[in-house]
Amino acid sequence: MACLVAGVTAAYTVGAADTNVLTFKTFRTTGFFVGLTQGTNPVTEKPMYDNVSFAGHNLVNLAMGRSLADTNYPGQVMAMTFACDLSSANLVVYDLSTTDVVATIAASVSVDAIYQQDGLAKPGPNHAHFVATLQVNQNGNDTNGLASGYFTVAGRLNLNPVTGCPQPVLVVLDRDSLDKVDDDMELPANLDPDSVPLTLRTGLAHLIGVVDVYTFGNPHTILVPYGGLSIRRELGSQSIVLDPPTGPSTTP
Repeated sequence: MACLVAGVTAAYTVGAADTNVLTFKTFRTTGFFVGLTQGTNPVTEKPMYDNVSFAGHNLVNLAMGRSLADTNYPGQVMAMTFACDLSSANLVVYDLSTTDVVATIAASVSVDAIYQQDGLAKPGPNHAHFVATLQVNQNGNDTNGLASGYFTVAGRLNLNPVTGCPQPVLVVLDRDSLDKVDDDMELPANLDPDSVPLTLRTGLAHLIGVVDVYTFGNPHTILVPYGGLSIRRELGSQSIVLDPPTGPSTTP
């Protein structure tokens, strides 16, 4: 654990000139999730599995209080935000027209990462693997919405060796020797379409978890034994002051 903490601290120091400021990067992310819920055989009335697999745009719709299949808001897409020190990794809804995060699908409660630096000439690590636990936020409403749940996400990222922040690279350069072992792969385009052709990618990830949802007013608990994420181009960045300076009030 000491080595992990040291690695995170080093990346944070490189990633921010002012240690009171933490930079977050947002990346377009597509996803597909294998879903199973409890069903009943209509003939035998015995318990059976019901397949309710879904994609990133379906999660976006529920987070915004819309039906799963709503296609009226193509500008609201799924994305992931990462702190440059990899202390935070959130699954969010990003509005392309306002260039802003409009809802948080799931927020991290813990993130652990390890780093790799390829080449002696690089000033810092340029790759990372991470495991994060994300808590699903209550979003939407009691007709269509997200109620609760969690995801455990494991993935890999390309890093800017100067700033320490995740960054996209050309897809042809985005390779990792553990992809096959970890079952990380690019998703077929038809599962969760993206309006921009895939030329840049920041990383790949997979997950397991549980998500409690409302669809058409009915509650469902969905097990997710496998989900795949393609973390793509950068959509924006934000810097947050962690410890604002304190002093005497200047208010009259």
